[in-house]
Amino acid sequence: MAAIVSDFAAAALSARDAGFDVLVVDMARGYLLGSFLSPLTNRRADDYGGDIGGDIGGDIGGRARFPLEVFAAVRNEWPQDRILGATITASDWARGGTTVDDAIAVARLLVDAGCDLVEVSAGGTVERTRPRYDPYYLVSYSDRIRNEAGVATMATGALGSIDQANTIVAAGRADLCLLLGVHELDGR
Repeated sequence: MAAIVSDFAAAALSARDAGFDVLVVDMARGYLLGSFLSPLTNRRADDYGGDIGGDIGGDIGGRARFPLEVFAAVRNEWPQDRILGATITASDWARGGTTVDDAIAVARLLVDAGCDLVEVSAGGTVERTRPRYDPYYLVSYSDRIRNEAGVATMATGALGSIDQANTIVAAGRADLCLLLGVHELDGR
């Protein structure tokens, strides 16, 4: 695990040296760090398992411990004047999985660790999901995380028009939007 933390820190240094302005640590969709956060994939009985809530003062809550260790190592290497974000899962879309309340708790921990932006994702953690796909399927999650955790959010999903993005940002439901299929908007 220490080697993985070190690898993430080295990747942040490489991104810094390459001149990137924004770095986002992926803690979603069942990938390595996301697998620690989800109760569906983290069945550990050691200090890296259990509740996200935990005692946030001392014990940061088992499942969030390793992702936060990685984030802290990246934060140490990433310039303070550049945006550092994290992608988190707001819902596993499966019974017993991550909920938006879990995501809000994680977002608050990330803010305390120096996170500037949370990209909101959902699903992809396990095969047995019940997804809901419509153009605004992640916006309600983004809205709650933004307003309850006090962090800038980026709404993603099936957003495909500038009008959709403008509506979401103007309504205060997200600070940024990631659009899909934008190349189709300019005729390419």
